[in-house]
Amino acid sequence: MDVGLLVQLGVVVAFLVLLWVLPDWVAYRERARRMVHLLGVDAPEPPAPTGPPVQRIAADAQRIRSAIRQAPAGTPVARMRGWQQAYDDVLVVACEALDLEQRLGRLPPGVQRDLERERVERMLVRAGLLAGSVDR
Repeated sequence: MDVGLLVQLGVVVAFLVLLWVLPDWVAYRERARRMVHLLGVDAPEPPAPTGPPVQRIAADAQRIRSAIRQAPAGTPVARMRGWQQAYDDVLVVACEALDLEQRLGRLPPGVQRDLERERVERMLVRAGLLAGSVDR
C-alpha cells in the first residue's frame, strides 16, 4: 500500500472515532477516570484539614489571653479559672494544628501547668501564631 493512502485512511478513521466519541465525551471521560482510579495510577487526594482554621485559633487565643490580662480586680475566681481553662484548650488545639509537642492537657492545675503554658506560648509566638510577648 502507498504511504499517502495509509495517512488518508488514518485521518478518516480518526475523524470517525472523533464523531463517535464526541457525543458521549462526558461518559468516556468518567470511565477513563474510574479506570485510572482502579488501577491506582491517580494521585491520592490530599487529606482534608481537620479542626478549625489556624486564623480562628490564633484569634481565639489572642482574645482569651487579652481577657485574662485585662480582667479588672475583683473578677470572680470561677470566671478567671474558666478563662484559663479555655485558654489552655485553645493552646492545645493550636499545638495540634501546628504539630507541636505540649503537655497542658495532662498536667493538673498548678505551677507545672503554668510553666508548661508559658513554654507553649513561647513556642506559638516563635511559630507566628501568637503575637507579641508572653509577659504577664
